Amino acid sequence: MSYLEKDKRIAKWSKLTLRNNFMFRLVMEKQELCKKLIECILGIKIKSISYMEHEKSFEANLRSKGIRLDLFVIDEDGVAYDIEMQMDNSYKEFLGRRTRYYVSTMDNNALKKGERYSQLRKSYVIFICTFDPFGRGLAKYTFNAICNEDHSLVLDDGVTRVFINTEGDRHRISKELASLIGYISTGEVTDDYTKDLDEEVRTLRNDDGRERDYMTYMQTIMEHEDMAYSRGISQGIAQGISQGITQGISQASKAMAIKMLKANKPYEEISEFTELTMSEIDELAASLHMYIKKV
Repeated sequence: MSYLEKDKRIAKWSKLTLRNNFMFRLVMEKQELCKKLIECILGIKIKSISYMEHEKSFEANLRSKGIRLDLFVIDEDGVAYDIEMQMDNSYKEFLGRRTRYYVSTMDNNALKKGERYSQLRKSYVIFICTFDPFGRGLAKYTFNAICNEDHSLVLDDGVTRVFINTEGDRHRISKELASLIGYISTGEVTDDYTKDLDEEVRTLRNDDGRERDYMTYMQTIMEHEDMAYSRGISQGIAQGISQGITQGISQASKAMAIKMLKANKPYEEISEFTELTMSEIDELAASLHMYIKKV
């Protein structure tokens, strides 16, 4: 057993579900499953989808320094979709800003190809969260830019942001989406689509090549985390030493200034000897006088 297999930060390959980012991305490599996911979440019909050109192959991304697990696809009408499985709620207050970043990424990719602003794709950013991102209990949150003064006026910027809460109330959403959310949350198969998803997950678990890809990916992630942790400790130690030295010098200077004040030395001499300012010496003198009065 390798050290990676012993690392408790790493979920066992045989136990991965659709909730896991890595497994989710692999399952969504099946175009029909990915197309159905979009249709289910947005309540629309799509003829076909294709993976955006700059994404290239998933295997190539696994070995790159800038690993991305985001799923970028476009449909036959040129509409772009960014889909992400989100399990970590540590930074949920920044999810809105993250969607802003993803929208800009898709827009920049389009503009680099010489398209004008008027030709920017209609786009959807979809976050599937295993927690409630906004605390309102909804299973689905959809955001478009609206006018604060007139909520019936929607800004036609072509961007829609959707957050799925797998722990939310499923009574106000479609039966298909409720089934999908139930599968992501509990693994329970309740219709044909969740059955297809489950079969794909089980098939991937038995793929040794995919398991090796997973271990390669996790090794890279763990190395980055460990390096960041070590760098943080080193910086903390250096900062602590620097602050300690500064505080030590300051305390020594103040102690000497108090001795000189008690010996009735002039402020100018004390300042020159301790490098304290006149106001600092004056504060010390006031403090010393208060102490003497108490005695």
